[in-house]
Amino acid sequence: MEKTNSAIIEFLDEVYDGPRHQYTWFIGNAPGSGLLGMLRGLSAEDASTPIVDEGTTVAAHVGHLRWTLLKVGSFIRGESPTWDWSESWAVGRVDPDEWASLVGSLEAEFKSVAQSLRSGFIWHTDDQLKEVLALMPHAAYHLGAIRQMALVIRERVSRGCG
Repeated sequence: MEKTNSAIIEFLDEVYDGPRHQYTWFIGNAPGSGLLGMLRGLSAEDASTPIVDEGTTVAAHVGHLRWTLLKVGSFIRGESPTWDWSESWAVGRVDPDEWASLVGSLEAEFKSVAQSLRSGFIWHTDDQLKEVLALMPHAAYHLGAIRQMALVIRERVSRGCG
C-alpha cells in the first residue's frame, strides 16, 4: 500500500501543484500548469464569468473540487456522511476576497488529503481507495475545463467583449 499511496500523491501533486519533475504523467510541464497555478492566474472577475448563457463559472468548478476533496477527506477518516451533490456547485460569483479564500481552501483540502496519504494511511475499504483514485481523473477533467474557459474569457477581454 505504501507504493499505492506514493503514486497517488505524485499524481495529485501533479494535477494540483503542477509537475515536480522534468517529465509529467498527464499535464504540461510549463510553470503554473497545475490547477493551483492556473487558478492563481485568474482574477475574481474572470472566475465569476460564465462562458455561455446559464453556464457555470470557474469559481463553481473550484467550489466543486473543494467539495469533493472534503468528501474524500471524510472517507479517509472513516466517516460516512451524507452528501448533496447539488451543493457542490453552489458557488457562482466571487469577489476578490472570496476568490482568494476559495482557492486557499481548495489548496488546504488538497494538502490535507495528501498529508493523510503521506502519513501511512491504510485502506480499510475498497470505497476509500476508489474515492481517492477518482480524485485524479476528476481534477484533471476540471483542469481541462477551466483552461478552456480561461481561454474563452481572455479572448473576450482582448476583443473588448468581456
